[in-house]
Amino acid sequence: MSGDKKIIHFLSASDRINYGDLLFPILFKSVLERKYPQAVFLNYAVVKSDFSAFGALPTASYLSFQSQVKLLGGNIVVGGGEVFFTEWRTLYSFISPTFSKLLKNTYFKRLNTKIDFAKIVLSHNKVAVPFCPSKEELQNNKLNLFFSSVGGVFFGSKDRLKNVKLINTLQKSSLLSVRDQRSFDSMKLFGLDAELVPDSAIIMSDIFTQDFLYSRTHLKTLKDKKYLFLQLGRYKSPSDLKAFVKQLKSIGEQLGLEIVLCPIGLAPGHEDDVVLNKIYKLEASFTLIKPQNIYDIMFAISNASLYVGTSLHGLITAQSFGKPYVGLNKNLPKLDSYIKTWTHKDMGCIDFDSIEAIIPIYEKWNFEVMGQQLSHQKQMVYDNLELMMQND
Repeated sequence: MSGDKKIIHFLSASDRINYGDLLFPILFKSVLERKYPQAVFLNYAVVKSDFSAFGALPTASYLSFQSQVKLLGGNIVVGGGEVFFTEWRTLYSFISPTFSKLLKNTYFKRLNTKIDFAKIVLSHNKVAVPFCPSKEELQNNKLNLFFSSVGGVFFGSKDRLKNVKLINTLQKSSLLSVRDQRSFDSMKLFGLDAELVPDSAIIMSDIFTQDFLYSRTHLKTLKDKKYLFLQLGRYKSPSDLKAFVKQLKSIGEQLGLEIVLCPIGLAPGHEDDVVLNKIYKLEASFTLIKPQNIYDIMFAISNASLYVGTSLHGLITAQSFGKPYVGLNKNLPKLDSYIKTWTHKDMGCIDFDSIEAIIPIYEKWNFEVMGQQLSHQKQMVYDNLELMMQND
């Protein structure tokens, strides 16, 4: 099929409408086409999908990934995200509403711990951990395995059988790069040498200019507005919505910013729209937008005066376009760790009952320092991507 061409098998969780996950293959493919236009790029996820109407790249299934890798060999790039050690049942629950409902049934959940139905259906029971496949599991030793700024931590002790196998797989990888200090420390604790590299999505502003986004968005009326962009995950939101909305409205008034509500994750387990709809019903002066594609989301954030939310990739979008950002909910380790790793070790997320801290963060935002950090971090990502692309 490809002769002597470079083959890239790109594997990520981009088979669900979750903004950040959809970005990884798009950005990698864009850089690959500029650097190595003759390369063969094959895009996979857990299931076959086509969200091209939402701006995403279609994915082939994991079973197709297994057969193509076995046949063709080449380079496997595991795209970013908090997918490192995610299990089959968790991934499938984000894709299949039916499976997600079944897992809420006590009997089925107990049965599924003995018989991993998702693993059987999605990989024919051949790969233990979806995004950490070994060469042995894939039945081809002529492979280069790369982990591109991924997130995740080990569970259990170092001598746990599952962890022993994972350590062996990661030791044999051609490149192991992780996106935050929390993930890096976990690798180090388990005797692995990893590179600490920012999330690859940080380069998006180099790929998608604001003029391009404006030409693609359905939200052109936002162009001349000054607003605070708010996103909240359904299961990551405040317990007292009324108090939160009251405080948020006050903050908007003090900063002279409108409040724009926008969902980023619509897949099961994320469902930003659920809590944002509740907030809109409590305060009609807020603006609720319903994005029709990734360009709507990216434009709405890149055009905002301030991003506030629980989504890591919402925050990274603001960072990429040089906008101030605030992470909400201190109980979100991946978001809190990422901010502390790449912004400032004393920053992190803020609690819902302390959101008045948004005001001094916004007013004291140092655009020059943040701009210098951004430039350096983008270069780190490009250098990391180059290491994966240049390998044959």
